[in-house]
Amino acid sequence: MLVGPGGATQVRPDACRWRGGSRIRIFTCARALDAYLMAVPAWLRRLVVVVTVLVMVSVSIPNVPRQYLDYSRLPLLSHIEQQETYGTDSLSDMYGAKVVLNDISDMYTKERLGQTPLEARTWSREASAPYPPVVLLAEAGLYALGDWTGAGFYGMILGLACLFVALSLVYFLRTRWYLFPLLYLNFFYFSQRFVYTQDNTYLVMLVVVMAALMLARRRHEACHALMALAITMKLSPVYYAKNVLGMTRGTWILFVAILFAGLLLPYFIWDNYLYIYRYGNQLKGNWLSAVGALAVVMPFTVILWYVETRLGFDLEDRVGWGLVPFAMFLGLKMNVARHLLIVLLVPDKRGVRNIAAAVGMGLPALFPNLIRFNSSLSIATVLLVVGLIGYLEKIGWAVVRDDLRHPMRTAGMMVAKVELNGVASGRNAAGCTRRRTP
Repeated sequence: MLVGPGGATQVRPDACRWRGGSRIRIFTCARALDAYLMAVPAWLRRLVVVVTVLVMVSVSIPNVPRQYLDYSRLPLLSHIEQQETYGTDSLSDMYGAKVVLNDISDMYTKERLGQTPLEARTWSREASAPYPPVVLLAEAGLYALGDWTGAGFYGMILGLACLFVALSLVYFLRTRWYLFPLLYLNFFYFSQRFVYTQDNTYLVMLVVVMAALMLARRRHEACHALMALAITMKLSPVYYAKNVLGMTRGTWILFVAILFAGLLLPYFIWDNYLYIYRYGNQLKGNWLSAVGALAVVMPFTVILWYVETRLGFDLEDRVGWGLVPFAMFLGLKMNVARHLLIVLLVPDKRGVRNIAAAVGMGLPALFPNLIRFNSSLSIATVLLVVGLIGYLEKIGWAVVRDDLRHPMRTAGMMVAKVELNGVASGRNAAGCTRRRTP
């Protein structure tokens, strides 16, 4: 252990490495399995990836609605049963996009464009597309582009899903290849969510986050602006906003300006804008469930912040983990696994988040009579906590205990400005040289 300026405990350089031994057997076994899988021959990797993609396609084909593509006209697919109409989220967001294209000032009043009978049976006007303006404008653009190209709104959203998966595959192949089949061989749930129901706003946000992640891998400051844009679409990445403490002046000003323009300025532009937050609050659980969720998420967030600081998480780590705390809060508050699982699809070069999602979805799939699917929420949450414990062990329990004995000093260290782009020099918050994980 080293003592830095002001008496702050620092981690020894050899303890800062992301690889190494562990006193906890499960972490030792995990690292040994990781080393084995990373040594698999290239031809076997390619074979597993191809099989995974084929499984994803075969599982997804039945989820394409007949309203978009009628398989009865295609001899090879005519035997496949289909849903007759678009999924609920598709119908909701199609109406929202048409409202914006019809009259942008009617975005939140929805008085100047009627619903089709199917849309009206599925959602009320108030419940249709209650989202911030940035994502509504994006969906309106996708609707117009789909109408112009003939792909339709459904086809454009399906294209976004394919783009997200493709970008994820590229990232996984550059980091830990085996996480792609681990996540997507069990594609039954997200096939339904991406291909039939269509989590439109999540998919728009996830593509933006993937673009930010790719820029983060290149250590490009533009990733901050993209993460701000993602926050204005869905609040899931809001934890990332604390990274303004480490941004350069021009970058944090741009970051805050994007948040202001996307979330606050609309109040002065559109009538009834605040209804989306009132509606969301009424829909997403009660105060008691919120308190219970906060009891889990607050300590998790503090520990995550501490781990990020002590281990000097780089931009890639911060982009991925930036989605977790608020998504976990939403999932626990509403008791809906989807809100957490979908953000855990964002690639994690360390593997913790993706493994939590894969195991969380895998156990209910393997034991459907014993484990309900929504249990994946608690399973994934527990595994994320286990992952943080593993990171605490990397820091060293002596360091952790010393930081706990000096809470004010530790809090000061956590909120102190950290040069985010300084990760390019290979030094973390404790001043230790760190290897870059492949």
